[in-house]
Amino acid sequence: MREWADFFPDVLPGVPLGTPEPTVVHQLRRAAQEFCTRTRAWRAVLEPITTEAGRSAYGMPLPAQTALVRLEGAELQGYGPLTLWRPGPGAGPYLMTPDARTVSFGRLVAADMALVLDVTLKPSDTAAGVDADVFDQYSEVIARGALARLRGDEATRREFLSSCDDINVAVWRGRSAARPRVVPYF
Repeated sequence: MREWADFFPDVLPGVPLGTPEPTVVHQLRRAAQEFCTRTRAWRAVLEPITTEAGRSAYGMPLPAQTALVRLEGAELQGYGPLTLWRPGPGAGPYLMTPDARTVSFGRLVAADMALVLDVTLKPSDTAAGVDADVFDQYSEVIARGALARLRGDEATRREFLSSCDDINVAVWRGRSAARPRVVPYF
């Protein structure tokens, strides 16, 4: 994890002298949360959860000081990939998260199977910083988001949101197994 103070060289020169440090940290946290939610750039595979007989709900082993943005995928070792929540009764085991802290199977599964979750994360409301890889790649964008919030600058906010959208596309193109099809225009 990289601490919020690591962003200060990019943020403090752009805010009025005497801006309280807790205010700067709060806006950095909010900008990082928004960045991670919009881009889904902070991905992690969680520690496996061992299933138990007669139990369908399990707590997610989220890393400390993080919150779930989205459940991206799940695999039950020995069964294969699981379908994530869908409306109506499922034909096979499917998985959902009712509260972003637990996962629940649509029906009971066998005991002693490893459930592996692929998730997107963001810093929690009590986080002391952000993931080091996210900081290394996107610290300037997150700092711009914090500056926009601190100054109330709508133009800088639009730049931040535009950067988030561009990063979202780049991240997901990079994780795709196929190249996007280009549609010719005549």
